[in-house]
Amino acid sequence: MPRRAARRKYLLVAGDINIDLMARIPKFTGVGGDNLAPALVLQCGGVGLNTAMALARWQALVRLLGATGKDWFGDYTITRAGRRGVDVSCVQRTSAALTGLFLVIVSRGEQRTFFGSRGANSRFGWRPDNRRWLQGASWVHLVGYCFLSPSAARAARALIGEARRRRLPVSLDAGIGPARLARRAILRAARRVDILFVSQEEATALTGRRNPRAALRALEQTGAGRVVVKLGRAGCLYRENGRLRRAPAFAVRCVDTTGCGDAFTAAFLAGVKRGWPLEEAALAANAAGAVAATVVGAGENLPGRREALRLLKARRLKGEWETVRRRLVKRLQ
Repeated sequence: MPRRAARRKYLLVAGDINIDLMARIPKFTGVGGDNLAPALVLQCGGVGLNTAMALARWQALVRLLGATGKDWFGDYTITRAGRRGVDVSCVQRTSAALTGLFLVIVSRGEQRTFFGSRGANSRFGWRPDNRRWLQGASWVHLVGYCFLSPSAARAARALIGEARRRRLPVSLDAGIGPARLARRAILRAARRVDILFVSQEEATALTGRRNPRAALRALEQTGAGRVVVKLGRAGCLYRENGRLRRAPAFAVRCVDTTGCGDAFTAAFLAGVKRGWPLEEAALAANAAGAVAATVVGAGENLPGRREALRLLKARRLKGEWETVRRRLVKRLQ
């Protein structure tokens, strides 16, 4: 790696890299029925790739870690991410599996149904020479799907260990699949991260508590430095200086929730990494998640600074959050 590149302060994102085939249908009739879509849309997907591309839209230097097959789909995802400003030089390629591929059915009520395989994502691995991945890094972010296969889980644990050795901050976005299927691994990893992102559903799966405030407190007791609970239309919940705070959401016309959580995480990380107050990072994240809900699919469609700013300018808030909104608008302009 060139010396100049090694000095750059990258945010590393380790996670799934997929192709999503999106289909919007009026009503999902289930198994055995005809589910016809007016059109199929091919897009980049996967939590790792989505988050990396969204971070690039927030003008962050981001390096993507993960695995694809040596196939057309892998070529497509790597090319598209590279054109969006993501460093893809460390993405692994394998001939032992196809690139992750999912059919995403979006039906009435913005409900999503997924069919597919993680494919090459399960073969993401770690070797001692992979420490070069962290050259020039200032942050390491992982997604919970890394813990769904032995090889990727070893790589995730090694990344966390190496980041800790170098005193780099670490964040983890749990994901609903891992929260259910790899609960113990996620909770063990949570002990070693500075920020743990969970949706309300994920928080319940990890703790057994349905109340988001109770779930947040339970997750804090695992040792995670900070817990951020994504509440969708209700905003997000986090603790600051011992006080639980709920940043408000933004009302939009929702057409598809695919990637909303990834857009939220990217915006929050972009703000925290730049030293913004937590309330501003949380509000920017809510705005990004809201804008993401107004478009079909994720990948290249996920919003960045400009789209979030447009929404922040157009919506007024109540009480103390209106002051935060104005301050954030001024910062982003």
